[in-house]
Amino acid sequence: MSKDQNPEKPFGDQWYPSRFGANDEIGALNFLNPGKILEAISLVRQGSTYSLAIPTGPETPAYPPRNFQMNIVSPGQYGGSTWGTNKAGGIDEFFTVWPGMGTHFDGLGHIAIDHRFYNGTPADEVYNHTGVLKFGTETIPPIVTRGVFLDIAALRGAQMMEPGDVITPADIEEAMERQNVKIGSGDVVMLRTGWITTMESAPEKFIGPVPGLGKAAAQYLSDAEVVIIGVDQYSTEVMPAEDSDEFIPVHQLDLAVNGVYHLQNVMLEELARDNVNEFMFVLGLPKFVGATQMTANPIAIC
Repeated sequence: MSKDQNPEKPFGDQWYPSRFGANDEIGALNFLNPGKILEAISLVRQGSTYSLAIPTGPETPAYPPRNFQMNIVSPGQYGGSTWGTNKAGGIDEFFTVWPGMGTHFDGLGHIAIDHRFYNGTPADEVYNHTGVLKFGTETIPPIVTRGVFLDIAALRGAQMMEPGDVITPADIEEAMERQNVKIGSGDVVMLRTGWITTMESAPEKFIGPVPGLGKAAAQYLSDAEVVIIGVDQYSTEVMPAEDSDEFIPVHQLDLAVNGVYHLQNVMLEELARDNVNEFMFVLGLPKFVGATQMTANPIAIC
């Protein structure tokens, strides 16, 4: 924390109401419009698709205590029985999973500043033990817009950034120049650190100190009017934080202050391999009522 910051009010007195007004509940989604859909469609020239998600299961490294458990059941078929004269059979499953593991979306009800969420909404207006009452991920509409991929690791001349490496505004500007692409209002921006590769090569390292977005770069992207920031690691931001006394300040800045959404653990290796710098971005979330985060399979089409 800087010497000028009040530890009781790390974001000052004026971090709300939001830039979209005191009654807004959707944040940077306000930047989406039909024109962005048409712009995104115009980027589809090859007919190539990329899933930006990783497979998620019991062995997927996740920030503790998040975990995944699945059970298979065969209702009505115990003891070898079947259904009907045609001897039909089948299986169902039920699972217990924290949606904040694997590739996932962070909504505005996920992170607070001193018990106030986006737009300064008090915690007791946001959630109870059954789920969130505002900002639930079920309210997120289908998102179709322009996606921009920036390879920060390659900019640094590395396959993978190192733990503690901070993505800065200069990195973003230099990556745009290097890749001949610019960020526009309503875009989704994907930032590659290369860290996702440790999920297989060194899973014990994956959930630990990581490279990631710094506060200045987060504000830079917010000022550019991006809708979602995706990073190929579990926290979006650098961990530990730039200020060792702080914890996930980029989450607070993006979600609570600026209304910018996060996608975490996105798989960007194929975009890097194929030099896909801009694309049509598509995301639809399951409409589980009252969730603050949600498992996601974002798609890039070019």
